[in-house]
Amino acid sequence: MADQPGETQDSGDITVSLGPASPGLQTAYLVISLIVILAANSLLILLVCMKDYLRQPRYYLRCHLAANDIFYTAILIPKHIRDILEDDTLQYRPTCGTERTITDSVMLSTYGVYLLMAIDIYYFICYPLQYRNKITTWRLALGVGLVDTFSFICGTVPLILVGQPDEDISCLMMIRSFPPALAMMVFGIVALVIGVMVIVGLYYIVLKEAKRQQERDEQRPVKFYKTKGFKTMAPHAIVLVVSVVTSVFLAISKNAEPSEVVVIVQQTAILLYLTVSSMLNPIIYSLRLPEFRRALREMCRRAPTAAVAAAVPSRGRARVIEVRAIDSASNVRD
Repeated sequence: MADQPGETQDSGDITVSLGPASPGLQTAYLVISLIVILAANSLLILLVCMKDYLRQPRYYLRCHLAANDIFYTAILIPKHIRDILEDDTLQYRPTCGTERTITDSVMLSTYGVYLLMAIDIYYFICYPLQYRNKITTWRLALGVGLVDTFSFICGTVPLILVGQPDEDISCLMMIRSFPPALAMMVFGIVALVIGVMVIVGLYYIVLKEAKRQQERDEQRPVKFYKTKGFKTMAPHAIVLVVSVVTSVFLAISKNAEPSEVVVIVQQTAILLYLTVSSMLNPIIYSLRLPEFRRALREMCRRAPTAAVAAAVPSRGRARVIEVRAIDSASNVRD
């Protein structure tokens, strides 16, 4: 049906009217973000592989999260860049095929890793003496295996059940038209929501226990934001909040009535959804930790060959001075 005068423009017309520079700016931002994400997450994995003191369950979780971010952005960002360059509407339209299957599974796996990280922080703060016995590499591998298996099933089964994707019908509409696929998708969403609620509950318990312990040790009242537990879990909370907010932001903007403001907001939401969480995961949550800063310094430090070579003559001169001092003392004695 053709647009009548006075009717609201659709999002495609509004997006084109924003100007030719908008696709270029978004493409540049996505390319730079992709480089940062790949570099930071690859560096994180490399450091954990190189340093023995980083080979611990908590750092293995960070490696798994980094691998998820690399996999997720390496698929979605190039596809969205291609859509921007080929289509001026700049809308985020994940296809109901292999890419959608992979990205849905990775997203569920990422939130599962967030849950495992919250459990790790819970035992680290609330049960420090039992932490090494409770959080072991074997238990971590079991937890990650269960999370990834569940994510793969909930991410792939709905799309497998709907059969061959139809380009004229959205993926969500195809799933809604097939009850078993819809039930599996709803099950995955409910599990994700429950996981986020459990994470928030663990955060509250950790903050409360950390506050109690610090007040007991210091014999004075301590505010929540000044506790050691808050400083430990704040980066994790920031990453989780950003991930949830950008997802909700994108969903709300897609369901709003088309207008110039809504289109701009939706494009911003798409960029945040694709990039922010994956950049914050390694930079804020991992690489800022003292252990990773130490590993970075050790990796960037040059071998001290020049310093050793310069030290040898100085020891020789010291020995000559010592011998001369002994000779002088013997001459005086004579």
